[in-house]
Amino acid sequence: MSTSGPLPVLGVSTDEIVSSLRAMPPAQGATLTSAVHCVLDTVAVAIAAADEAVVQAVLRDALEEGGHSRSSVWGHAASLTPAQAARVNGTAAHALDFDDVSSLMEGHPSAPLLPAVLAMAESRGASGHQLLDAFVVGFEAEALVGRLVSPTHYADGFHSTATVGALGAAVGASRLLDLPHEAWLDALGIAASRAAGLKSMFGTMTKSLQVGAAAESGLRAALLAARGVDSDKDVLASSQGFRTTLSDESGVPERWGWRRSAVNDVLFKFHAACYLTHSAVEGARALAREGLSPTEVSSIVLLVPPGHLAVCNIESPRTPLEGKFSLRFTTAMALTGRTLGEEDFTSDNLGAPDVVSLMERTTVRARDTNTIRSSQVTVTLTDGTTRVVEVDVNRPTPEDELALREESLVAKFRSLVTPRLGAAATEELLLAVLDLPRSPDLTRLTQALTNAPAPPPTS
Repeated sequence: MSTSGPLPVLGVSTDEIVSSLRAMPPAQGATLTSAVHCVLDTVAVAIAAADEAVVQAVLRDALEEGGHSRSSVWGHAASLTPAQAARVNGTAAHALDFDDVSSLMEGHPSAPLLPAVLAMAESRGASGHQLLDAFVVGFEAEALVGRLVSPTHYADGFHSTATVGALGAAVGASRLLDLPHEAWLDALGIAASRAAGLKSMFGTMTKSLQVGAAAESGLRAALLAARGVDSDKDVLASSQGFRTTLSDESGVPERWGWRRSAVNDVLFKFHAACYLTHSAVEGARALAREGLSPTEVSSIVLLVPPGHLAVCNIESPRTPLEGKFSLRFTTAMALTGRTLGEEDFTSDNLGAPDVVSLMERTTVRARDTNTIRSSQVTVTLTDGTTRVVEVDVNRPTPEDELALREESLVAKFRSLVTPRLGAAATEELLLAVLDLPRSPDLTRLTQALTNAPAPPPTS
C-alpha cells in the first residue's frame, strides 16, 4: 500500500504546500515501485533519443561551454556539470514525446524532474533510495502546482511540463539538499521566475528544449537558494505571482488533498505519440484486431475532448514529429496495423498511400463537454454499417497490477535501449534501475547510463 496518507494541505499558500511536502515520509511500498517505473521509462526514452538533432545540439553546446563535470549524460560516454546534465538529459527525455504523463499535473512529470534530481544526487553521492524519495516529493509538487493552475494555464497556451516541471525539479533538488523550510520557499520562487514553455512549440524541437531548460532551472533554483538567494516566499499565491499571473484560477482546486502520493497515478505511454491521441489509437487498434480492413472504410469520425483540438489535431503533418500530434495520422496508422513505435514515425509513413487515404476520410470533432475524457472512434463501412468504439486511457494502474505494468515497461525499455547500448549493457542498466531502492550509491546506475558511444565533437 501507499504510505503517504492524506496530505495535510489545507489551503493554497506556498508555506502550507512546502510544509506538506517536507512532511512527506520516505517513499516506500507501491509509491517506491511507481518511482522506479518512472526512472525505468524515462531513461529508456532519453537514451533512445540520444542521436536526435536537438539532443546533439544541446550536448555540443554544453561540451563547448565546459565546466566541472560531475553528472552523467544518459546514453553517452560523457559527463557535464549538474546543471548542464539536467538540461541535456531533460531535453532527451522529452525529445521523442514517449515519456510518462500525469493528469493531475496536466503534463509529463518525469522529463523535467528526473534529470534534475539524478544530476544532483550523483554529484552529492546520494543513495538510490534518496534519489527515489526526492523524485516522489518533486512529483507531488508538480501535481499540487498543476492543480493550482489547471485548467486555464494549459488551455491558455502554457506548456505545463516545462512551467510546472521547473517547480517540481526545484522541490526534488531541495529535498536532496535537505534545505531548511525558508530555502524551499526561495527555491520555488526562483524556479517560478524562470519557468517558461509554450504550446505553440508543439511539433518543433523547442518543445523538448524547454523541458530541458526546466530541469536545469529547477536544479539551479535549489542550489541558489542554498547559497542564500531569496525570492517571493509565497510565489504560488501572491499577487502577480505564479498562479495569479499564469492562470485564471482561484480558491481551493479540485482533488486537493488526495489520499495517496501523486506518483501512484502516473500514466505511461506505449505509443510514441502525444498521449492525447492514445484513446483514439486504442479504439482504432481494437477495430483492427476485430478484422476491420482499411479497404472497407468509407469514413471515420473521431469524437474527442475539446482540449485535444489545440494540442494534437495537426490536419496534414509535414514531418514525423508533427505526425505525433495528429489524431488523423495516428488513427490511420493504427487502423492499418502499425504499432506506433518510434520506428513508425517516418516520412515514408507520412506519405504511405494506405495511411493518406484513411486520413482523407477522417473527421475530428470535439465533444460538447470537458468532463468526458474518453475518445470515440466511429467507422462507417462501404456497406453503410457503422462500428463504434470508445476508449479512455486515463486509468491509473491499481496496486495489484503493478507487476504486469513492470513487464510492459521492461519490454518497452529493451526495445528502446538495446539499439543504442547493445543487449548486455541494456540488461545491466535494467538491473541497476530495478535495484535502486537497495543501492547505497548511484555508481552502478551512472556507469550503466554512460556505457555508450562517445559524445559528438563540439565543432
